[in-house]
Formats: sequence, structure tokens, C-alpha cells
Amino acid sequence: MYSMTGYGRGTASDSTHGLTAIFELSAVNRKSLDAHIYAPREWNGFEQTCQGWLREQVQRGRIQIHLKIEYSNTIPSDSKLNWSEASFDASIQRLRQYAEKNDLPFEISGDFLLNLAKTLKEEDVTTDWRDIEATLKSAFQNALDDLNTMRKTEGKALANDLLQQLKDLEAQCQGIAQHAKETVGQHRDNLLQRLQKLGLELDLDDERLLKELALFADRSDISEEITRLNAHLEQFRSFIGSDKALGRKMDFLCQEIHRELNTTGSKASSIEITRAVLEGKNILERIREQVQNIE
Repeated sequence: MYSMTGYGRGTASDSTHGLTAIFELSAVNRKSLDAHIYAPREWNGFEQTCQGWLREQVQRGRIQIHLKIEYSNTIPSDSKLNWSEASFDASIQRLRQYAEKNDLPFEISGDFLLNLAKTLKEEDVTTDWRDIEATLKSAFQNALDDLNTMRKTEGKALANDLLQQLKDLEAQCQGIAQHAKETVGQHRDNLLQRLQKLGLELDLDDERLLKELALFADRSDISEEITRLNAHLEQFRSFIGSDKALGRKMDFLCQEIHRELNTTGSKASSIEITRAVLEGKNILERIREQVQNIE
């Protein structure tokens, strides 16, 4: 089981192009997969490719993907510097004017020229992502592995909590089933007591009494609801132990369990069943809150 929240970071270097790709992934809850990718604007088509990498391993959540490219201290020999001598001179002149205007020291050194050249290169043209696709995918996978490690750890904690909550809910449902068995007998005894107080004596085999008990039993029968509740709870437990992304199905099951509890509560004729239904709904609400965090 995986949570939908987490953070991951991954890097990979490319010595040929003199750069390092750094991916940072952050994930939060979302009903569907919603990815936002922040990469160089010049990289047409990269976003779709990155989406494909993500969809192979993530089904739900809002994922923010930040990509940063860091160039090494030396400019690779096979990379073409994309600036003219005129633009280089113009940049130096603007920097000199800015320094003079703000009364700042301005000295030109080899390091200064190299950093300026790298800046102009990175601003004017970014390495084509297709040339470094393998490096990018490796960095992305490292970040995704890191993210999934965190998501899996939190998912394990969620699973443990859900199992405990489910155990409590099953106990309430068992209580409902037990009280349901006693309902008709209690109603018969209460009815006879009321008749006796009114001075009316009826035999247990009286047709009118039997008819009243039959009608009551039919109105208060929750055997079908209990059967469906048990089936839903059993399926929910199997989902917790699955290694698939079943967050949507678990959410749907919660809705179905809530429906059955509502029907049971509307038919309830004893205070014990009503109390068990209310407590069951409280537990179910806690389960639903946790399910919202599951992929």
C-alpha cells in the first residue's frame, strides 16, 4: 500500500555535456493523477515524455516535478557557445555601467568571463533534452524511487491503522447481528407486557399476535444488510493486503458500507442496534479520512 504524499530527490550526471540533472518530486492527495512539470521552456515535448515516465508507476495524486540543470565549472569542448562577440561586449558594458551607477568595484577576470559565457549559453540555448534523455530518465527514476520509499513507509502506517479501525467496525457489525437475533423476541415480550397492563390476555398462539410479530419481523429484518456488510468488510480487508493501487475502490466500498449502515439504522427497533450503527458510522468516517491518503 502506498500513500499519496511524499517527497523525493534524484540526480544523474552527464560528463559529455558537462551537466547534472536534478529532479525534485513532491506529492499530495488528489482523486486522479495530476502532474505539474517545471522544466526549461525550450524543451518542447519533454513534458509529455516525463508524464509517461510518471504514469508507469504512479496512479493517483498531485505531483509537482521540478527539474534543475547544473552545468559543470568547465564548458564541454563539444558544446557550442551560443553568443556573438558583440553580445558578449554588450553584456560586459551593461554590467560595467551598473557597477559604476551603484558605486561598486568592477574587475574582469578569467573566472568572470567563464561564468558570463556559461550564463549566456544557458540563457540563450539549453541542451536539447533528447541528447541527454537517458541522463534525465535516470535522475527522474532516482527521484521517483526516493519518493516511493517515503510513500511506502507512510502506506504501511496507514495499513496498520486501517486494520485496527476495520477490526473495531467488524466488532460493531457483529454486535448489530447479535442484537438483531433478539429483536423479535424482545418485541413479543414487550407487546405481551403492554397487553397485560391493559388487562388484555392473549395466548401466544393467537392469530392476531402472530400476525403482529410477523409484520414486525419483516419490517425490522436486517439480515440482507448484515450479509452485505460482512461481504464489504471482507473485501476491504483483502484490499488492505493488496500490492495494487486500490484507493478508489476502497473509497467506493466506504460509500457502500455507509449505505448499508444507514439502511440498518432506519430499520433498527432497539436502542442497542442504533448505538452500534452510530458508533460504526464514526469508525467508518475515520476510515474514509485515511482512505483519502491512499493511492
